[in-house]
Amino acid sequence: MSRLRQLLGDHAEVVRQRPGYLLRLPDGPGQEGTWDTDVAEFEHFAALGRDALAAGEADRAADLLRRALAVWRGPVLGGVTEFLAEAERGRLEEMRLTVLERRIDADFALGRHAELVSELIGLSAAHPLREQLCGQLMTALYRCGRQADALTVYQDCRRTLADELGIDPTPSLQGLYQSILVAAPVLATPGEAAPRAEEHRQAPAELPPALWDFTGREQEAIRLRTQLATRPRAGTPAVGVVTGMPGVGKTSLVLHVAHQLVDDYVDGQLWVDLRGSSSSPLDPADALADLLRALGVDSRDIPAGLPERTRLYRSTLADRRCLIMLDDAAGAWQVRPLVPAAPGCGVLVTGRSRLSALEGVRPLVLGTFTRAEATALLCRTVGEERLAADPESAEELAEACGGLPLAVRIAGSRLAARPHWTPRSLADRLTDPRRTLDELCLADLRVRDTLEAGYRRLAEPAQRALRMLARHDVPSFSARTASLLLELPLDAAQDVLDLLVDDHLLEPVEGENRGYRMHRLVRAFGLERATWGEPGREQHAALDRAGRPHRRLVSKRGEVA
Repeated sequence: MSRLRQLLGDHAEVVRQRPGYLLRLPDGPGQEGTWDTDVAEFEHFAALGRDALAAGEADRAADLLRRALAVWRGPVLGGVTEFLAEAERGRLEEMRLTVLERRIDADFALGRHAELVSELIGLSAAHPLREQLCGQLMTALYRCGRQADALTVYQDCRRTLADELGIDPTPSLQGLYQSILVAAPVLATPGEAAPRAEEHRQAPAELPPALWDFTGREQEAIRLRTQLATRPRAGTPAVGVVTGMPGVGKTSLVLHVAHQLVDDYVDGQLWVDLRGSSSSPLDPADALADLLRALGVDSRDIPAGLPERTRLYRSTLADRRCLIMLDDAAGAWQVRPLVPAAPGCGVLVTGRSRLSALEGVRPLVLGTFTRAEATALLCRTVGEERLAADPESAEELAEACGGLPLAVRIAGSRLAARPHWTPRSLADRLTDPRRTLDELCLADLRVRDTLEAGYRRLAEPAQRALRMLARHDVPSFSARTASLLLELPLDAAQDVLDLLVDDHLLEPVEGENRGYRMHRLVRAFGLERATWGEPGREQHAALDRAGRPHRRLVSKRGEVA
C-alpha cells in the first residue's frame, strides 16, 4: 500500500476504510489539464453535453458527448478484480449507453440520420431489449425514406420483448410506431417539410360503379350489411363472403352493398380483382403491393416477401376504417393475407368456389333469380310498355335464361336493341340447345365465356364428369346414377361430384330424394363440350349404363354422332 501511495504522490490520497481502502481524488482536471481518472473525465464531458443538448445547442452537444465517449477504451474495468468489476460494471455501462443515445439525438437534430443507420443497426443487434435504440433506428430509417423497414424493426422489437420478457413495447415506442404509420409531421427532418404526409392521408375511393338497374336481392343485401356491422371479437374485422355459380351476380350484389356502406368507412374503400376465374390468378403478394400503394405507401418502401408485405399492410390499416373488396377470389389461400386485423375495417369477398376454408366465415351462397326478379330485370332493361302486351312471354324468356342474372341482362339488352323482336321469339331461340349459348352473347358479355372460365378451373376428371352428366337430361340424379354414367366406384364418383358442387356447376338437392341438379345453361355448355370432346359411342354407352334411353347425339354442325 505504501508503494501505491508513492506512485500516486499528491494526485490522490489512499485512506484506511474498513473493510478495505478508499481512494480520494480531486474534482476536475489537474493543473496541466489532465485527468486523474477516465471516469471523472467521462462524467465531466457527459454532463456538459447533456446540458448543451437541453439548451438546444445540438452541434456543441454532439462534440462534447463524442469527447465523453472517446474516453472509453475497451471493456469497462478491464484488468481489475472481479469484485470491483461486478460492483461497478452495470452502472458504468448504463452511463455509457445513455450518453451514446444522447449523442445520437444530437446527430438527429443536425440532420445526420443517413449516417446513423448502420451504427444503429449494430447497436440494436447488440442491445435488442433497449427500446430507445430501437426507436432511434426506426426514426433514422423513416427519415431515409424506408418506412417499411422502420415498421419491420418495430415488429421485431415487439416480438423480442414478448418472447424474452413477456411484455409489450412502452407507450412511447408504440406512439412512434403509429406516427410512422401515418407519416406524422413531427418525424420530419429538422428544417424540412413532412414527406408527402398529405398523400398518406388521402382516402382511396376505388370501388367500381354499382349497377343503376340493380334488381332484387333484398334479403341477401340485408344479410351482408348485417355481417359488416358485426365484429366477432377484438382484432377481427367484419368479413362478408359471397359465392355462387358463374354469372349469378356476386360482384353486382357486393358492389351494391359496398356503395351503401361508403359513409361507414371514412378512411377509404379499396378494390382488387383477384382474377380467380382466369388461368393466372393474382398472386397475393402482388395484390398487397397494389393495396399498399393505394394506402399511400411509396413503392420503394414496399418489402419483397409476402409475410413482410402482410405485416406492413396490417400495420398500415391498424387505426383506419377502410372497406376492402376482394373480387373473384380463387380460394382461401389468396384471401387470407389480404384480411387486416383492424376491427375498424370491413372486407367483402366474392368467389366461384365455396371458400369454406376461410376461418370464422359463413359464405352467402347466391342462387339464381326467382321468376319475379328475372322478369323485373327484363322490365328495367327492355321497358315495361313493351313487355306489358305479352307478360307471359316475358316470363318464358326469364325461364329460358334459367334465372341467371347475366343471361337475363344479355337477353334484355338484345331485345331492347331490336324493336322488331318479341320476347317470345327470343325465348324460342333460347330453347334450341344448339343455339342457346350463341344467343346469350352481346359485345363482351358472353355466358359461354363465363362458364368456360369455370370449366378451365376444373381437374380433368371433373371436366369429363360435367360433359357426361350433361347428356343425362333429367331434372335431378343421384350419386349412384352418376357412378354408372361415369363408370366409377360410388366413392370416387361422389368425390368428383363434390368438385363440381364446390365450383357451383352442380347444385345439391335437399329433401327426401337427395341428389344433384344441373342448371340448364351449364347443361347446354356441357353438351357443347361433349359434342367437341366426347366420342358419341362413349356417350351412348354411359347412358346405357344409367338405364336411360338416349336420343341421337347431334354434333354442332348438325351431323349424327
